[in-house]
Amino acid sequence: MNPIFKQGKGKGIGYSISEFHERFDELCREHLRLRKAKAFALMFYNFEDRDLQKILEDQGAFAQLDRLSGNNLTIFYLDSGSKELATYFNSHFLSRLGVAGEATPPCVVFFKLTGDKIGEVSIARLDSPSALHGFHELYRVIESYIGGRANVPVQAKFPGWIKGGAGFIGIEAFRAALRKALEHLL
Repeated sequence: MNPIFKQGKGKGIGYSISEFHERFDELCREHLRLRKAKAFALMFYNFEDRDLQKILEDQGAFAQLDRLSGNNLTIFYLDSGSKELATYFNSHFLSRLGVAGEATPPCVVFFKLTGDKIGEVSIARLDSPSALHGFHELYRVIESYIGGRANVPVQAKFPGWIKGGAGFIGIEAFRAALRKALEHLL
């Protein structure tokens, strides 16, 4: 679990949004090289999704999700109190990942990095109405992806998986999109 902050928090877990922008491809490659991850995910949520924000802020929930993702998956998510930053980040990166029409926050977009390209995009919509149920749903989504069951709904109520239609997206195109987002926000 790797939070992205508007401003750097100093030492500890996470990245400033500018560091994430500058080092996105390097971070992904480094995690692959060091066998910290086999795949990656970006979490998207609306500013109004307070329950999901509470889940990500809760140290116990964060620790459980971090242990679950382990060396299989690196999960990035925006940790910001800015409605404008969250709205722009979501619309911009869902669009750049080629899933804007298919995915609406709250959701998790999983992908793999092959060479300089982002591919094998899968989207898991999140639909739980409370923090407690939301944590369990998020946990099951991540567990399902890691277990190779990205196309199989976890339970009848679970909204299921959507395969992204973007194919492969070049890292440089992704970085250019992130640079544009930062210019707009800062």
